[in-house]
Amino acid sequence: MKANIKYFLIFYLFVVFANSQSLQDMKIMQAEYEKSKSNNQLTLPNQNNIDGNNIDGGLPKQAQIIPYQYIDKYIDSTNMKIKHFGYDFFTKRDTVGFWENLPPPKNYILGPGDEIIITLWGETQLRKKYVISRDGKIYDDKVGLLNITGKTIKECRDYLEAQFSRVYSTLKGRNALTFMDVSMGELKSININFVGEVKFPGIYPVHPFSNVITGLIQAGGVDTTGSLRKIKIKRTNSKHITLDLYDYLLDGTLPKDIQLRDDDIVVVPVRLNDIVIDSGVVRPAIYEFLPGESIKDMIYFAGGLRPNSSSTIGISRITPLDERTEQNAITENYYLDYKNTGITKAQNGDRVTVQNIFSNELSVEIIGQVKIPGKYNYFDGMRVMDLIMLSGGFNDTTFWKSVYRKRAQIVRRNPDKRYEKIIDVNLNELFNGDISENKKLQNLDRFLVHANLNFFEKENIQISGEVNIPGAYPLISDNEDLASILNRVGGLTSKALINGISIYRDKKYFHSMIDNNEEIPNKNKNSKVRVAWKNSSIILMPGDSIVVRESTKTVNIIGAVQNPGLVEYNKGKSLRYYINSVGGITEKGNKRSIILVEPNGLVRPKKWYSSPLVTDGSTIYVSEKENVEPFDATQFATNWTQIISSVITAVILSQQIGSS
Repeated sequence: MKANIKYFLIFYLFVVFANSQSLQDMKIMQAEYEKSKSNNQLTLPNQNNIDGNNIDGGLPKQAQIIPYQYIDKYIDSTNMKIKHFGYDFFTKRDTVGFWENLPPPKNYILGPGDEIIITLWGETQLRKKYVISRDGKIYDDKVGLLNITGKTIKECRDYLEAQFSRVYSTLKGRNALTFMDVSMGELKSININFVGEVKFPGIYPVHPFSNVITGLIQAGGVDTTGSLRKIKIKRTNSKHITLDLYDYLLDGTLPKDIQLRDDDIVVVPVRLNDIVIDSGVVRPAIYEFLPGESIKDMIYFAGGLRPNSSSTIGISRITPLDERTEQNAITENYYLDYKNTGITKAQNGDRVTVQNIFSNELSVEIIGQVKIPGKYNYFDGMRVMDLIMLSGGFNDTTFWKSVYRKRAQIVRRNPDKRYEKIIDVNLNELFNGDISENKKLQNLDRFLVHANLNFFEKENIQISGEVNIPGAYPLISDNEDLASILNRVGGLTSKALINGISIYRDKKYFHSMIDNNEEIPNKNKNSKVRVAWKNSSIILMPGDSIVVRESTKTVNIIGAVQNPGLVEYNKGKSLRYYINSVGGITEKGNKRSIILVEPNGLVRPKKWYSSPLVTDGSTIYVSEKENVEPFDATQFATNWTQIISSVITAVILSQQIGSS
């Protein structure tokens, strides 16, 4: 029982907390709504509370008109890819701003609720505010009742000047001593009816400076079923006004008489005629047309043809209902030249298709040893010299030396074979005036200019160590050898190890790469490999590095010996002498695997019948024996016993089977 009460209390507290939170949220939402409502409301001026000192002061005050929003993003309902032209103008915006105290339009008509300010200066000083009453009048205690509704600001000024001059005589005549000005004060909102094919039809209080365009924006815009070219304004005691908004949307020309007045009715009728232009124009869309307009007019509305559009215009036309029979097709397709589109009238349901022209590549390419390699536009009659000059030419004498002149090549496509055709061009003869070498090019040719490899800088030989003049030296011939370079560096020093010259060469010269752990001065040791040499006639290559070691009069013994290290070199001593000098070979050492590495990189193994000669700076390496498992007699006997038993068993079984 106690457990049930406990659970009930927890549930009750949760419900109370949730309800209190919901009520709090509702109060916050209500406060935000009231705030938004008060911020966006246009209030009528109060005739009983007029402050004459607060007239047109400070910066302009902005009134925001916020259009109705709808959840779905604007997507045309007729075609998901091609939209109707012009309709998103009214919906793709957040607010429309107006300045409340900017000068009113010249054709603005005064009406009930408007506030006017009359100012007299000169001999008579006067400044008063008046609010037009519901019946269109204002009252002055000296002049009397004045009817000014239905008048523009200018008409109102002329009328009031005539009426006030009856009381203030100094306003009269050419030599008047008092002057009058009439201006607008607080503005009223006007009520406009939006009906027909608008997003949210109804009556809207709008800003008095509003026109048809801004009014439609506040009404949510025109639905895609409505017309943008036959919008009507119905006005009391006035002729109906028909507006075509394409002039404004395409050219920015505001139609005349679009200023809205109180109680106007804006009618957006159903769109009766449309045409689809789906390709080849600047703005593919669905356009509305008026009777008598041509296909050319529609293409103009769409921004005209693109530069790569064909002049052949395709039209898919639906047969009108009154012309259909069982025999003829409902849809008719045909093509016409763009020049004739002006005499072809648009018809409801037409679909205009403009294909792109075929893109034909006209280019030639120059590659190789030129200043500006790449593709260039081809023209009829183009020759080799034209292409060379476009790519920077060879007027630069230094650059001309870097070009292989005896043969350049035109690589031409051959439609009769799988392989391209090669045409040789002698650049020397071409620039010496031989016209026959200035060959005519064809579209898609490639012109290949080779480089003169002899002109380019070669990699130097880097030599360091025990030489008289170490440094970088260029090769002076294709077959320069080690003896030549040693002679150019001034020979070896007195401390140099004659056979201790190490030569390192770039790996690009070898197919197989071997690692060498010896340090290479000023180079990454992994970028070069050591070259073993036998005599000083070895040919050097560009980029070689030469290190001449100093004579240390020692021999290095490493590997499986008792005390690896350096031993003093004694000329004429044998290999065994130096191994015994470090305590001999260990138990793991392999007496049959001893090698001698000479200072020049040559490797000589010890053979059973001879030993290599040890020289100053040599390295002796003794390898370890291979790890071989010891012979296990017990295991050997066991394995053979099992084998013999299996054989005897097989023999006995075979005899029994044979006797049976």
